[in-house]
Amino acid sequence: MDGVLVSWAVPKGIPQDKAAKRLAVHVEDHPLEYGSFEGEIPAGNYGAGTVTIFDRGHWHPLDRDWKAQFKKGKLKFILEGEQLRGTYLLARMKEEPNWLLRWLSDEVPLDPAQTKPVRERPHFVPPQLARLVPTLPQGPDWRHEIKFDGYRLIAVGSKGRVKLYTRNELDWTERFPMLVARMKNLTHDDFVLDGEAVVFDAKGRSGFGDLQAALRNDDHEAITFVAFDLLHLDGENLRGLPLVARQDRLRGLIGEDDGTLRVSQSWPAADGAELFRQACRNRLEGIISKPAKGRYFEGARKDWVKSKCRARQEFVVCGYTPPGGSRTGFGALVLASYEGKALVPRGKVGTGFSERERERLLALFQPLRRGTALFPFPEKVQWLEPVLVAEIEFAEITRDGSIRQGSYVALREDKSSRDVHIDRIQRTRAGSGKSSIRGIEVTHPDRLVYPQDQITKLEVVGYYERCGGLMLPFVANRPLAVLRAPDGITGSTFFQKSFSNHIPPHVDQRKLDDGTTIFQISKVEGILSLAQYGVIEFHPWGATTSNVERPDLLIWDLDPGEGVLPGELLGAALLLRDYLAERGVTTVVKTSGGKGLHLVARIARRHGWDVMKPFTRAVAEAVAAMNPRKFLTTASKAKRHGRIFIDWLRNGRGSTCVAPWSLRARPGATLSMPIDWSELETVTPDGFSIGMPCQVPDDWTRLEAQTIPAPLFRDLGVMK
Repeated sequence: MDGVLVSWAVPKGIPQDKAAKRLAVHVEDHPLEYGSFEGEIPAGNYGAGTVTIFDRGHWHPLDRDWKAQFKKGKLKFILEGEQLRGTYLLARMKEEPNWLLRWLSDEVPLDPAQTKPVRERPHFVPPQLARLVPTLPQGPDWRHEIKFDGYRLIAVGSKGRVKLYTRNELDWTERFPMLVARMKNLTHDDFVLDGEAVVFDAKGRSGFGDLQAALRNDDHEAITFVAFDLLHLDGENLRGLPLVARQDRLRGLIGEDDGTLRVSQSWPAADGAELFRQACRNRLEGIISKPAKGRYFEGARKDWVKSKCRARQEFVVCGYTPPGGSRTGFGALVLASYEGKALVPRGKVGTGFSERERERLLALFQPLRRGTALFPFPEKVQWLEPVLVAEIEFAEITRDGSIRQGSYVALREDKSSRDVHIDRIQRTRAGSGKSSIRGIEVTHPDRLVYPQDQITKLEVVGYYERCGGLMLPFVANRPLAVLRAPDGITGSTFFQKSFSNHIPPHVDQRKLDDGTTIFQISKVEGILSLAQYGVIEFHPWGATTSNVERPDLLIWDLDPGEGVLPGELLGAALLLRDYLAERGVTTVVKTSGGKGLHLVARIARRHGWDVMKPFTRAVAEAVAAMNPRKFLTTASKAKRHGRIFIDWLRNGRGSTCVAPWSLRARPGATLSMPIDWSELETVTPDGFSIGMPCQVPDDWTRLEAQTIPAPLFRDLGVMK
């Protein structure tokens, strides 16, 4: 409506009979692209979590003066979707934001004047991005394309006018006049294309340096636009269609032209390996692989993957060293990448420059000179403000995080320096070497532990090297249960509390006084050794091995059943927190990595399990009694719908709970992430994953042992 998605949240679902009247909460307008977005919204952002599409189609206003009626708080409309079809009514209640949604009929009026579709306007769409993977994806449902070496562009056409945007929505229309002129003749209506501006050499290879030279010299006839996706055509959003259907429509729009405007060739899955070999043999960058039936996920690194012949990516230019020998201008560029908010040095590059390019770069550097260093560096450096981005080709990233055998390709004008991060595959290897991490040899490093996300075993072990130090205080010297997935999360998974044969290095197995066999670790190498052994999840006891009968950690697990809204889970966490705080017990919170939240209290070791387990149960029952329709304290699956299970059962001898910072064996490589209470409104339980930076929230830095007030035990009937 008027260029935006007017939006309601309908907690109980769309009504399907006349008797149902559903609350519809009017929320803020959303951009049009949200109508086709499906994927993950990162933690810390509005609406964080997993977004899925239930239905898509068209809506039609039923009344001729529908806008006037809408302002008065009444809107009759028709839905024509794949799941929903019929006539509906939205009626505002006494005050915003509450409306009622009703289903009026499954009949659709035939009067075309009444059912004119609401057309979508063409607009910039953030391009779908590809994840770097170590091996080609397997299976029959993939399509492969050559990875081009140019500028990614989104072309938006409307009634003879064309705009070209970079992936960061910079308007570069004036830089490509020949492409714009060619696209104006594509259709009399509108379109949105995704593609790449490139320059091909005599052997048909695209080169980024050649493209930059063509732009500098106004050689516009040398530039070709290779289109590989069609996102919108003649008022219709195509992003929800399968890739093969979008590409068929694309070929129908552009045709077989191999000149200024052409369609990227696509190869079937069976040809992928040979295509990759040919690409590398011809010194191309690599190939892109896409699911044939996949829809378009704008702005997300979902589904599409890239396989590179040689490592290549962007780095921030932070300075330059003095020239040596016969060189002029500078010796080498000093490079870095942003990891979180910090600039991390990545070494230097001194090859790949022509003399002309050295002169051009030196001129660009002069207004950026600064007198203070950005980070320690072993050589003399003229430091620069970290705003320029250079694309570098290199052999690998060494154990200390620096590039090896680097060669300069070109400056990138289409990317902000703040967006420069090491690709996940490279980051893992930067911290670990190729297959050995802290002396732990990683066997089968390229085995896919999370096949859907193309995350390898080496990346899992690399994650635990990065974050294991934070996790260690919660798992060290405690009896452990671990979840193993030797063949990845789609294979068999099982919990293990002891080892009958081979005991991994840095793991100590022993018997407790009652004869129970347990194992424990004492340092990060133990975490890595278990991860090498196929462990994904770490579940420690709430007590240390030296004092197993007296717990020092208590856990309440808020586990929502189907139909529980995010706001209800948030409210439950705050209610439980405040109940305990008012009685002198401080808690912190972490996500479960699944559907729920965990409240954690560190306590002094004063009482045994026979006291603390009943205590946690009594707290859960006291809170549940405040709203029995929403809470329960038994694990009955039959009673869970629409209710939150306050799980206190993790507080018995031998019971466990997933550790803070532990990965979960779930698609998306989610993890149990400690957060501040102030973050709770902006995160979701499964909103953190393996690629997140390792950090300790402020609340958790103040997690100290506390003594539970004696009156609270008495008030809850646990002790006299």
